[in-house]
Amino acid sequence: MSAEHRYSPSMTDTGSCDTLIFIFARFFGLRWIGLVFALSCSADHYAAKGKQAVDAHELASAEGHFRAGLGRDPSHLASLSGLGWVYLLAGQHDAANAAFEHCLATDDEHLDCLRGSAGVASAKATPAMAKTRLTKALRIAPHDAGVISSLALLALGQGDMASALGRYQTLVDRQPDKAEYRLGLAEVLLRTKRFKDALSQIQAGLVAGHRPKRTTAMLFQTQSRVLVAAAAKGFDAGRCAETTKPVLAWLDAAEAAIQNANQIGVKLPDLPVVGRRARRQRARVASACPEQSEFSDRSKAP
Repeated sequence: MSAEHRYSPSMTDTGSCDTLIFIFARFFGLRWIGLVFALSCSADHYAAKGKQAVDAHELASAEGHFRAGLGRDPSHLASLSGLGWVYLLAGQHDAANAAFEHCLATDDEHLDCLRGSAGVASAKATPAMAKTRLTKALRIAPHDAGVISSLALLALGQGDMASALGRYQTLVDRQPDKAEYRLGLAEVLLRTKRFKDALSQIQAGLVAGHRPKRTTAMLFQTQSRVLVAAAAKGFDAGRCAETTKPVLAWLDAAEAAIQNANQIGVKLPDLPVVGRRARRQRARVASACPEQSEFSDRSKAP
């Protein structure tokens, strides 16, 4: 997906559907075109395909589907919302904002577009605007899981760990099979140094039924961050014999988690940073406790 793309409903990708119309017209007559168009070429059809592509983190494909939906209906709310989220995930904040604002101009109470607009505001470091959008969304739908999740993320970004923890825990209790909520809860637990609890949430998230591709990669990345943080806290240079072995085991697991995240195929800008932290921690252990580190390396050798 190229950075120069901006919201414009004329930019569509409807080739496969138009081909279907042509085939039916060619072989079955013009009277079937309306039915084919309604069933296979509607804006809802394209929006659903776009959502599937987002879950697979196929952002360019998702963009094409949502644009195709807007080609059928330039004010189609699901397509506008979906396109906005695609751009937000891609870091194209101005394009995302344009899609969300168009959506809200059509329906100023559309929850996903209020949430998306809040996401753009947070990304642009304007938390007051994000809070305004989410407060409105909360007033409209106080029990909506997406709204609660966005409020939890906003609280997390503002350092309000108690609020973030409460909201994410509510979501996990309500929908334990959604990995994204366990990811959010694990992030709060990591930041409050509850490493064991964070790892438990990550493990549960990795086997959850609803686990989009990007969420899976983020779970592995967070797992690595937790393990590196636990290693940094658990290592004691004055107690090499006791702490070196478990700390190196945690660092081995952290590096395995980084490899798993890389294999998902989703680009995470912070992942190389986590890798460097793991290597620095390993070097710190080797420098302070060379004998135990060397013994550990020999024990892993084939």
